[in-house]
Amino acid sequence: MRLFPKKQPKRAAHGHSERPMLSVGSPFAIKEAYNSIRTKLIFTGKGEKCPVFAVTSSLSGDGKTTTAVSLAVSIAMADQRVLLIDGDMRKPSVHRYFNTECRNGLSEILAGLSSEIKLRPTDNGNLSILTAGQIPPNPAELLGSRQMDMLLDYVRQYFDYVIIDTPPVNIVTDATVIAGKITGYILVVQSGKSHVRDLSDAIHQIEEMNGSIVGAILNDPDGCGEAHYSYHYNRYSRYKYYGESIPDSKRQRGG
Repeated sequence: MRLFPKKQPKRAAHGHSERPMLSVGSPFAIKEAYNSIRTKLIFTGKGEKCPVFAVTSSLSGDGKTTTAVSLAVSIAMADQRVLLIDGDMRKPSVHRYFNTECRNGLSEILAGLSSEIKLRPTDNGNLSILTAGQIPPNPAELLGSRQMDMLLDYVRQYFDYVIIDTPPVNIVTDATVIAGKITGYILVVQSGKSHVRDLSDAIHQIEEMNGSIVGAILNDPDGCGEAHYSYHYNRYSRYKYYGESIPDSKRQRGG
């Protein structure tokens, strides 16, 4: 039995979500902002048939998941086949944007518990999602595994772009372990919240893994969208949710 059966992913309509994300009804300025990002990504694909971009941030609360979802929607609106993968297996939330269940997703595939890639359809026929699945005890190891290589090789046959939502770089190592598997990182920065020190640390950690940062997205430059972009993380502290204690170096710096 093949790990990934060869069959074209199905696409169909799905329920509407009230969570903040790009849609046909979004304000013109927001749609144009994502259109501009989409255009720039086209020129950073390194000539790959199906570029794979990981969306991450330095710390929690920077709006990376909303950005990943909205970016995937924007690219799909341009008549491109897009797969959005929820790679944040510690705190999955992509499924909530599309009102679907989380189980039978990425973690089950990477752990060898499922031989089928169960893609979830969306209202946009060009966009499919792969949910995070059940929360595993070893998400970083799963993302860095050979099974992850096989998964990306397989889905590249059917899509034009793959977007992966990953945990914050400065909290856990999950995002950086896939550096050699993807085209590049998109770093989300929250205006008025992200500190230069934290951004510098995030960039350093990605570069240490020979990862490529293709660009950064500044969220809420006018300082009026905190509730929109930080909805999923604003009730959590910087480290506690991800099960990490504050490193000594950060404690000494007052982080």
